Amino acid sequence: MKFLVLAWVALRSFFLEASWNSQGQQNLGLAAAIDPALKLIHPRGESLKAARARALDFFNTNPVLSGLAIGVVLRLEEDVAADRLSVWERNRLSATLNLALASIGDALFWQSWLPFCALAAVWAVLSLNRWWAPLILPGLFCLPALPVRLGGLYLGYIQGLKVIDLLVRLKAQRLAQRIRQVMALLIGVSTVVLIPVRVEHIFSLGGLWATMVLVTVGVILMRMVVGRARALNFWYPLLLLAGAAAILFGLDFLADG
Repeated sequence: MKFLVLAWVALRSFFLEASWNSQGQQNLGLAAAIDPALKLIHPRGESLKAARARALDFFNTNPVLSGLAIGVVLRLEEDVAADRLSVWERNRLSATLNLALASIGDALFWQSWLPFCALAAVWAVLSLNRWWAPLILPGLFCLPALPVRLGGLYLGYIQGLKVIDLLVRLKAQRLAQRIRQVMALLIGVSTVVLIPVRVEHIFSLGGLWATMVLVTVGVILMRMVVGRARALNFWYPLLLLAGAAAILFGLDFLADG
C-alpha cells in the first residue's frame, strides 16, 4: 500500500462520524474513508463490490483510536484478497477489535484525558485572563489525539492484529485509571479553591497556583495518613472538610492581613 494512499485514507477518516446513523453508526464514514485503498486491494469488479459491501456492515469505535481500527481493516482486506483469511474471520476479527478499541479509547480519552484538559482550561481562564485561554482545551486534547489518530492508521496497517499485543503492553486501561485518579484529586482541589466568595484576593496568577499547590499537598498528605490507618477511612470525608475549612480560614486571614 502506497503511503500517499494511506495518508488520503487518514484524512478522509476525519469525516468518520459525518454520516453517523442508528443502524450502522460509523459504517458510512468507514466506507467513504477506505474506498481509495479498497480500489487498490480489490482491482476486480465483483471483489471490489463485495469489499464495499463489507465496509457498510456495522462499525463503531472510539474516534481517536479509529485510525488503528481502519489500518487493521485494510490489512484484513489484503488477507481476504490473497485468500489468507476468510470473509467470516475478517468480520469477526474486525468486530472484536472495534469493541476493544472503543472501550480503551473511551476510558483513556473521553473519560480521562478530556476532563483533564477541560479542567486545565478552566484554571487557565481564571489565572491568565486572556482571550485565548479557552483554546487550551482543544489544543491540549489534540496534542496526543491527532498523532494517535493519524499515526494509528499506519501502525494498524503495518502491525495488523499485533496492535492488540501492543495495547496490552502499553497498559492503556491502567494509564486511564491513573489519569482519572489525578482528575479526582484536581477536581477536589479545584472545588476547595473555588468556594471562597472573596475571589479577588485569591485569583491572581501567583496566588491561584500557590493555593492549588497548597491544597493539593494537604489532600495528598491526608490521603497518605488514611492509607496507613485503615480505621480512618470512615472519617476521611470529615478530614477533607476540616482541612478545606482550615485552608479557607487561613487564606481569608492572610487576605485581610
